[in-house]
Amino acid sequence: MRVAILESIVMPAGHEVEFDRILINELKRQGHEPLLFVPENFPFKVDYGVDVVYLEGGEVVTYAGASKWKKPFLSILRERRRRSWFKSAAQKIKEYKIDALIIPTGTYRYIKALLDTPLKDSAAAVHVIFHGIGKGEMERFIKQAHRSNAYKNLYLDVISLRDDMLRSDLPRVRKILPPVFLPSTELSTEQGHLTITKEEPIKLGFFGQFRKEKNIERFIDAFVSLNYDDAVQLVVQGATVKPEDGELFESIIKKYSQYSNIKFIHASLIGKDWDAALMSVDALLLPYGAERYRYHWAAMLFTAIGFYKPVLISPEINPEVLEQYSIGEVLNLDTVHTIAQGIQHFVDTLQNNKERYDQGLRDANEQFSHRALIESIINL
Repeated sequence: MRVAILESIVMPAGHEVEFDRILINELKRQGHEPLLFVPENFPFKVDYGVDVVYLEGGEVVTYAGASKWKKPFLSILRERRRRSWFKSAAQKIKEYKIDALIIPTGTYRYIKALLDTPLKDSAAAVHVIFHGIGKGEMERFIKQAHRSNAYKNLYLDVISLRDDMLRSDLPRVRKILPPVFLPSTELSTEQGHLTITKEEPIKLGFFGQFRKEKNIERFIDAFVSLNYDDAVQLVVQGATVKPEDGELFESIIKKYSQYSNIKFIHASLIGKDWDAALMSVDALLLPYGAERYRYHWAAMLFTAIGFYKPVLISPEINPEVLEQYSIGEVLNLDTVHTIAQGIQHFVDTLQNNKERYDQGLRDANEQFSHRALIESIINL
């Protein structure tokens, strides 16, 4: 099959970039022919090794650095351009003889826009992928899904561990399981092999996009209260997009600069740098307890699985995973004291639980494989 991936989101690094890589590489592995549909002058962060087709309708619109008064204007412009890209994609599907089109990150607004364009009548299957649907989004999603019922080649694929978006009257709203994120370079790890040893310091890693809601200071305070020496180390990486997030992260770095066993990385890591940073730690910490993580799959959890790293994790983050697979421990976030207790228990038991974590991580990697993701999308 010739499969086009229509990407219109620009990120400095992170899981949007890696998700596209998963789709492209696994499509190739399964014998398909992927290519990219993108707006003009699209700023690629990596070379995906496929043909690129540029869509008519203008460049990507981003809010990065925009003032508050300008954002409403940019929002309107983005909606107009999205419709133009979808209109152009409908024509390119015919021109390039595309069998299936994947829009890798969608919202209810994408359906609304798509239904205003000829793309809704495409002879190729069109898959809009949703990375979870929160309670506040569900009503608007269902409304647009009902509107899309009339178009037999339009599929709304929700990456989720939950079933609450499924309806008998919406046959083309489908649940698909999240994929693991794997090392993208030669710095890969032997399957099922944990790096924890008695001779080396235990290194705990906190990685991903930094946002205030992740409560990182409370977690660091708990870690500091345990008075670990260099035998237990903490690596904190933060990729920041908004200027205010960058300023806050820098203030946190300064606040804890006197602790020799805490290392900060204020940078967007990609490719071999991301792989190397993750491979340098023994376990990953996901102590951010926002309610939305019950509904949206947590990319860092599935990075931990793919890199074979046990996790210390908030109870809100995709609880279905730890209920089924022994890959870590749940963290009580009520107070700094309960967080410290959780860290101490996790550190003390990491070595004793190696075999259990090994098996759990192997099983989870099989369940959430890239093969399963692609097959669930395009095998209708």
